[in-house]
Amino acid sequence: MKLTLYILLVGLAVSLLFRQVEWPWIAFRQGETAFDRSHYLDAAALYERAAQKLNDPRILERLAKCWLAADRSDNAETVLTHLLEQHPDHLPAMKLLAGVYQNTQQPGKAIPLFTEYLAAGGKLDSPAELQLARIYRQASLYDDAAPYYLQAAEDPKQKTEAEVELADMRSWQGRYDEAVQCFRQVLAAEPANRRARLNLARVLSWAGHYQESEDDHENPYHCNRFYRLGFVPRSGTRRRSGGRKPLVDRCAVARSRHKRYRRASGVG
Repeated sequence: MKLTLYILLVGLAVSLLFRQVEWPWIAFRQGETAFDRSHYLDAAALYERAAQKLNDPRILERLAKCWLAADRSDNAETVLTHLLEQHPDHLPAMKLLAGVYQNTQQPGKAIPLFTEYLAAGGKLDSPAELQLARIYRQASLYDDAAPYYLQAAEDPKQKTEAEVELADMRSWQGRYDEAVQCFRQVLAAEPANRRARLNLARVLSWAGHYQESEDDHENPYHCNRFYRLGFVPRSGTRRRSGGRKPLVDRCAVARSRHKRYRRASGVG
């Protein structure tokens, strides 16, 4: 009888001890399952439970990714900042937090963090190169951004996106010839690329090439958009009293506004 009671008590103690030790990992594994199923808020709650008992950087990293997937950048920033306080050399956390700063328009915080990431041996994949280019552009460090745009463009999956953004950046710098060349390079590969054609027409008008700009607007993929935006007058409205202003007049106004913007922004 005593032996049976002793065995029961030992079994109960072991069971309680197992629960104390194992339940955080059970919560973590349940969080992994919820994350894989895209149930990000459920996963976040489970990761938070696990993080209460476990000092494992993987848990906070996954928690941060949950908040990012749920479009809660402030929560992700808090988690990643806490993670780096505990593990200052955690490279994935540095990269994620730099991305948060880029998405929230804080290049002054993102650039030092990316610099620290690279100095610690972090590697840049193509998405990270494009991200770093955007961070430098946000900080108006255009010459630093350009090489990363070019490197990102070597990846076929984001070649067009990187080239269009590079061309757009050049246009806002007033380097119209480079921007036009880059936009036309994109359109040579993708004639139906709406964004590139719209921006090409804009840059041509800023550069004073009004006829070329108008010709580009007439492309059947894009002319209706330009009519709605007021860049191109519909036929019969150029000289009609009370109608739209002539194209040259409106392009000149747009170019003047662009120059004022560049002066106010300190760009050229």
